[in-house]
Amino acid sequence: MVGKEHQMTFSELGITPALVAALAKQTISEPTPIQCLAIPVIAEGKDAYVHSETGSGKTLAYLLPLLCRLDLKSETTQLVIVAPTHELAIQIQRQSCDLAQHAALSFRTLLLIGGTSLDRQIEKLKKKPHVAVGSPGRICELIEMGKLKAHTFKTIVLDEADNLLEDKSLVSVRKIITSAPGNRQLVFVSATAQARSAHEVTSLSPNHVLLQTEDAPLNPTIEH
Repeated sequence: MVGKEHQMTFSELGITPALVAALAKQTISEPTPIQCLAIPVIAEGKDAYVHSETGSGKTLAYLLPLLCRLDLKSETTQLVIVAPTHELAIQIQRQSCDLAQHAALSFRTLLLIGGTSLDRQIEKLKKKPHVAVGSPGRICELIEMGKLKAHTFKTIVLDEADNLLEDKSLVSVRKIITSAPGNRQLVFVSATAQARSAHEVTSLSPNHVLLQTEDAPLNPTIEH
């Protein structure tokens, strides 16, 4: 656990100066407890289960280390973030784009959700986004069509993993994971812990590191 006497900084956690500056533009200066725990583990490429209450900063806990690991010279989709709802996918995509813009980094993020034009998404995939964020059904569909190249995935994040590891989306999630290389990193993120999904996480990733903070009171200044 991180000692109270010294609050870690984003720089000490290995986040690049460009991203630290981008966070400062969003008036984020200190990492939250879950970010202090998760960033070093995820940065090392280990499989992880990030379990922490809503509003604790879980999205940045995985986005920051994974964006630091992108190879921007490579024209490939390296990071795939799967979300159970279109709203959450849009939110993650927006946060990723804001970071890119504020950090003046040239990584490309593409939103892949159902209910929007498949043809337009296929067209945009030709530009080879580094990061794809979307719903399990649409991501799976594009992989099966050969338009989203799963063999280049380095990390797959399941945000709100409890909802994704239920019957409705579980088949798609398993297909996305099995389409990717065997050495890919898996990151599960959740505010709740269900026995059923915990079992599924263990079967998909037997060696994952469990990262959780004591249930701290919610930060009242966090905006959703």
